[in-house]
Amino acid sequence: MSDADISVTGGRIIPGDLPCLVCQARSSAVCSVLKGERIACLKDIVVRRQIDAGRRLFDEGDPAAHYFIVTDGAMMVFKEAHDGRRQITGFLYPGDMLGLNHHQRYAYSAEALGEAIVCQYPIAAMNGLFREFPDMEHWLLRHCSDELASAHDQMFLLGRKTAMEKIATFLWFQMHRMRRRSPDATRLELSMSRREIADYLGLTVETVSRTITRLRRDGTIRT
Repeated sequence: MSDADISVTGGRIIPGDLPCLVCQARSSAVCSVLKGERIACLKDIVVRRQIDAGRRLFDEGDPAAHYFIVTDGAMMVFKEAHDGRRQITGFLYPGDMLGLNHHQRYAYSAEALGEAIVCQYPIAAMNGLFREFPDMEHWLLRHCSDELASAHDQMFLLGRKTAMEKIATFLWFQMHRMRRRSPDATRLELSMSRREIADYLGLTVETVSRTITRLRRDGTIRT
């Protein structure tokens, strides 16, 4: 088994050169700080991996050997109870990073919502780049700060908001994320199912469906 396959349970490696100059995640991912010829330092350490819809990139508890950047499609990260209950903790889009931790095993599972592509970075090599290029380390600190702020927002949403407020906040946030990627977008296309929305918001599928129907009936949204 090669280094590229360690700790990865799903997906397949995409051969060929890295399409960094035309990558839709280039402007927002950690590699965005590598200008000009600096980007060439990635070619010997990064591989691209395609994950089919519903396949897992890694499972909670797997040995952590890589960081990943979503470059196409969407992923979800989640934790599972022994009885099968699931709490989705985030939805990730091009430019988002996953796999960060200070332990030797992944703290959550990651699964593709639809067909997705990630860039896979060996942790040891990536840590070397952080030391060599301080701008990359600064990007990582900002990313971790944003993740912490998002975790606080999510705890407030789960603990204090009504079902209607949860759905409205979720839709607003997804629209905000989409417009960051596509500023001219006017229609929100969700990659996740109502079951996945329910598992993210701590609701039942029936409650999600009823709430969306009410928002549509009130003219707040159009579907």
